[in-house]
Amino acid sequence: MRGAVAAAALIAAAPAAGQGAPLSLTIDELRRWTPDGATADPGNVARVPVARRFVARPLRRGAAIDPQVRVLYAPDGMNDLGGERGRQTRFNGYVVTHWPQIDTLAWFAGTADRGINLPSRGWVEAAHRNGVEVIGTVFFAPVAWGGSAETVASFLRRDAQGHFPAARQLVRIARHYGFDGWFVNAETAGADGAAMIDFMAELRAVAPAGMTIHWYDALLPDGRVRWQNALTPANARFLQDGTRRTADAMFLNYDWTRAGLATGAALAERMGRSRYDVFIGADLWPARDAQPAFRNSGWLDALRERPGGRAYGSIALFAPHFSYSWPGDARTPRFSDFAQDPRDVARFEDAERRLFAGDGRDLGRVGGTGWPGVASLAPTKGLVPALPFTTSFNTGHGRVEARGGSIVGGPWHDMARQDALPTWQFATLGARLVTVGYDYDAPFQGGSSLRIAPQAAGGRVTVPLYTLRLGQAVTVTAVTRGGAGYAVRVGRSSRPVVASAGWRQTRWCVRPGAGEVRVSVIVRRAARHALHLGQLSVEACCRD
Repeated sequence: MRGAVAAAALIAAAPAAGQGAPLSLTIDELRRWTPDGATADPGNVARVPVARRFVARPLRRGAAIDPQVRVLYAPDGMNDLGGERGRQTRFNGYVVTHWPQIDTLAWFAGTADRGINLPSRGWVEAAHRNGVEVIGTVFFAPVAWGGSAETVASFLRRDAQGHFPAARQLVRIARHYGFDGWFVNAETAGADGAAMIDFMAELRAVAPAGMTIHWYDALLPDGRVRWQNALTPANARFLQDGTRRTADAMFLNYDWTRAGLATGAALAERMGRSRYDVFIGADLWPARDAQPAFRNSGWLDALRERPGGRAYGSIALFAPHFSYSWPGDARTPRFSDFAQDPRDVARFEDAERRLFAGDGRDLGRVGGTGWPGVASLAPTKGLVPALPFTTSFNTGHGRVEARGGSIVGGPWHDMARQDALPTWQFATLGARLVTVGYDYDAPFQGGSSLRIAPQAAGGRVTVPLYTLRLGQAVTVTAVTRGGAGYAVRVGRSSRPVVASAGWRQTRWCVRPGAGEVRVSVIVRRAARHALHLGQLSVEACCRD
């Protein structure tokens, strides 16, 4: 069945026992874990809090966005994709940049013997800087892949008072390392399903406010593994067991039908839960046939009650790392060679942009024919930044490293250094053709700047970058270099940037008032040559 296939892929992608430690723990290591013990890692403690966000106003009037939809992002085998700690001396590691279109990153990983999987600090800090929560994974493998009911029973062992020590240990670990909860994926047939329901209820009860607990649709209360592909009476107790909240969300398996989703949405609401607590699984891996990337464009429309209507639930994107790892086959060629060839970064980024923005690659024009993009249904989120707010459009890696406009080092990769990235990657409002993207050959600070280049003559174009809530007077500083004919706009206040062969600052005072404030680059009719935006900062108070 679909869930078993997904589990097989997960195991194949995970590192061998011990290689990922302390990101992967056995049940015994979980039980013995302490903050200063042998399996603890003080260097893996995340210090960046989750940035506050809000649902952004769509760029296009009349956009059929369901503002309550949330998006879970689950690359398969994160211990391999993101398990490196600290700076690496290569450019072409795996990164994610479309955080404003994501709500939760699931650290999807695990093997039969090492089922407790902790996110790495760099990924947690990058996600938090962009307002996205990160959850670790508790994985119990299918029997066919080495899982056993005895392993689950060891995890579900109770103390003399009838409590589950594993629940408190999971909370203790998440709080210590600074991540945001757990995704429990139990696919071991013969496990004690009733005890697992009690465990989930206790885990949810002892988890502090702000910690998120997700459940995957597989194990049933009677111990069978039967993927329901919907919220049904058979699996509903793993979301809500009478008055007990057993999980904050359920990740559905991928073989769903529209009728099943409709029935499940109604069941959730009868249970007193939001339909958006149910995350509808989309298996994007091109070798499989449920929702393969870009080959099946109808599944996203099938999530709605009617064309343009509200959704039956939220969305769980499984295996979105296809842009990095997919080897290609007769039906679907490779999306990029970036994992082997650092020169191929543009195609790697293009596949992620297409996933969210659709075939047009423009978040201002999502929808239409072909693949419409996840952002045609799910809302984009803006930031409520803590001031001072500074971004150098640093994606967490670079061909070179820059400091204040000077090159100081060679290739590098470190997700902990990724900035809060633009809300709209990348939209253009206007008829003139303008390209926007990260430039790894011309960074000001870190590894990349933003390059905006008109491709033809024409009229004025707006390139919306960020949507923020500021609520006070601020000083804005833009560091740019390049051609004439551009301005930076913050709310209703704009300043032209002077053409320059070197990096140059433009600074001014903005009084934006309450509400949503867009930060944009204006490409005027006179613009003919590319502009590089190397850094943007927003500081409290005005300093004209």
